[in-house]
Amino acid sequence: MATTQSPRTPTEPRDINAPFFNLREVAWLWSCSVDTVRRAIKAGLLPVSQRVPGGVIIVSREDLNAYHRATRTVPIRGSRRRPTRAAA
Repeated sequence: MATTQSPRTPTEPRDINAPFFNLREVAWLWSCSVDTVRRAIKAGLLPVSQRVPGGVIIVSREDLNAYHRATRTVPIRGSRRRPTRAAA
């Protein structure tokens, strides 16, 4: 009996430079679960499309890049607080 992979298991894309990715491939690219990708879609942070209603959900490379630019965090470069010294 052949084993099948869970539909929630992230899979490596066949072509990293492809113009479109399915949910499992996006999860692999982000190193997260498919459920995390679905939450980003439901929250409206990641636009998607379907070729046919009820078909495979695909995400374009441009949308992935836009999501990354919008959610990327930049470290704050400020003065570092020094710990207070105990009185001698």
